[in-house]
Amino acid sequence: MPHKFDPTNKNLLLSTQRRIDLDPLRVIPLLPIMPHHVVADIGCGPGYFTVPLGKYVYNGRVYALDIEQEMLDTAREEVSVVHLTNVDLILNEETKLPLEKNSLDGAFAAFVAHEADDPEVMLGEILRCLRKGGWLALLEWYKRDMKEGPPKEDRIDQTELRGLAQKIGFCYTSMHNLNSSQYMILMRK
Repeated sequence: MPHKFDPTNKNLLLSTQRRIDLDPLRVIPLLPIMPHHVVADIGCGPGYFTVPLGKYVYNGRVYALDIEQEMLDTAREEVSVVHLTNVDLILNEETKLPLEKNSLDGAFAAFVAHEADDPEVMLGEILRCLRKGGWLALLEWYKRDMKEGPPKEDRIDQTELRGLAQKIGFCYTSMHNLNSSQYMILMRK
């Protein structure tokens, strides 16, 4: 069973150091996102990317999904501080997204593929929810030994993750080196 992030450590995900290492304002411009898009933040955690995504899609909507109520409660606080009204916070099961088929313009999944019991099922659910031409951003840890992040054996190599997504029907668009520890793969339906 993959290593799951402990929600009691959620403050690490909102830390100043994380903003230095992985600034959402440097990640979002890499996305094919538009202000009118309907986007899912899969595994939103405490809302680290939810708030910037919600600000960016000011004419759209963000569905912030997580399997941990504690994470959603913290995300709700983060969203309310900046008075975003276009974000819906949703508790979901790992194997099923509570969204309609073809309802999303984009999906953002930061550091959740390596935690999924079955990444292929997770990717299949995202594919089901995306409209034709919709985009998917997968952020993950490079598969090598590091002090931070999940254990090396739980990480997904970028070539493996790309192959898995393509196997279920995604088309590869590009890959970005976010920092020395993390990467992002962009795909299209």
